[in-house]
Amino acid sequence: MRRARDDGTDQLSNVVDLKSLSFQERLAIGLMRLKAQRRLTNKDLAEQLGVSEAYMSQVTRGMRDVKLSTLDKMQREWNVTIEDLFKVTDSDLARIAAWRARRSKKKATDELT
Repeated sequence: MRRARDDGTDQLSNVVDLKSLSFQERLAIGLMRLKAQRRLTNKDLAEQLGVSEAYMSQVTRGMRDVKLSTLDKMQREWNVTIEDLFKVTDSDLARIAAWRARRSKKKATDELT
């Protein structure tokens, strides 16, 4: 049986993906990580910040800009740094792939209707 040779292209595409992320996408990834680590929902995050669940949902999907004052409130309320909220690490690559797959699937579904 032949083995597939690892030519490093997956790693290269992952690096490109990380560099191509917008600030909205980086924040969405950071919030997904925070939610997973602390076992929180969008509703929990919204209540802690005093914003609507719909707003929080849009932010966690990378569809909404946030004010600097909201970022400040996030870091104070959740005891994290703003850098932590925007940091994307190698351990986030699977999360990014799943997130983009959901977005692509939704976009394809929307185009059919």
